[in-house]
Amino acid sequence: MSMIDRIRQRRIASRENRAINRAWATAPSQSMRDEIAIFAQRRQIF
Repeated sequence: MSMIDRIRQRRIASRENRAINRAWATAPSQSMRDEIAIFAQRRQIF
C-alpha cells in the first residue's frame, strides 16, 4: 500500500469516526445508541 493510500484510508476512517460520534451524540434513545455502537464495532478498522 502506498503512502497516498494510507493517508486516504486514514482520512476516510477519521471522517467515519466523526460521523459515528455525531450520530451517537444526537441519538434520541439509548437503543439507538446501542445500535450505533454495534455498527461502529463491526466496521473494518484500518
